[in-house]
Amino acid sequence: MSDASDSLFDLSQPDVDERPTPPPAAAPMMSAAQRAKIRALFGELGVTTARDQFAVVKELTGTTIASVAELTAATAHRLSERLAARVRDAGKTRTGNSWDDREEDTWIDRL
Repeated sequence: MSDASDSLFDLSQPDVDERPTPPPAAAPMMSAAQRAKIRALFGELGVTTARDQFAVVKELTGTTIASVAELTAATAHRLSERLAARVRDAGKTRTGNSWDDREEDTWIDRL
């Protein structure tokens, strides 16, 4: 038989729920390259005021910020991808009909 100190139910050992959990690691912040890319994309879209830029950040990422320094690298990545999509779509005419506005051929088109 094994020693009582090796028991799974040894009461002298702290319970897993009682052990302190390490604090979550801070998310990396936006890099200078990401900041430059986002600034250029805003320029291409003609979004030049800070108020308008903050509104677009909230619209595209769901994140409300009071300062550019609050953008994490992950949020900046999402923002730049969505801004780039807006730049690509800026010159396209939208009809409001998703079938007519599709960008890729469907299997029906390929028949």
